[in-house]
Amino acid sequence: KIQKIRAAMPTAAIGADVMVGFPGETDSEFEATRQIIDDLPFTYLHVFTYSPRPGTPAAEMPNQVPVHLARERNRILRELASGKKLAFMRSFVGRSLEAITLNVVGYDDAGEFTEALTENYLKLRLHGRHEPNFWKLASIKNVIDGVLVGEVHKSDNHKGHEGSRRTALSFV
Repeated sequence: KIQKIRAAMPTAAIGADVMVGFPGETDSEFEATRQIIDDLPFTYLHVFTYSPRPGTPAAEMPNQVPVHLARERNRILRELASGKKLAFMRSFVGRSLEAITLNVVGYDDAGEFTEALTENYLKLRLHGRHEPNFWKLASIKNVIDGVLVGEVHKSDNHKGHEGSRRTALSFV
């Protein structure tokens, strides 16, 4: 199903929650999980490590995974997820995306920028100062420190207004 989503919606951000270190998790089961994650087009992963809670059935289960091993598995999956997210972000360089401007302005080596959020939840720095809560068509130029960097598309500037306001957001 995930492959079908990616085929139908190539710019969709697809995420999952993954627990590592649950009692009884074997090396081969973890490796199978890692391989599935590697094979599928995930863009976000929330990886968390199981921790026993007194009084719960899982805390009493045999074959508790040693903490150091569970933490290492967590690190491996977070590294994998980071690489997948970066590749996904880089796939937008040279393309255009719509993003909503946020009420955050900052400065970097290129000067003033406004933070924005794309429809698929990627952080974007737009060159210049832009009023918050307006949708902008942005030309993506680069990925720096895990953030897309772009500028308002020339055609957006020629509309004669500050982008467009939308009354509702809908993410599938």
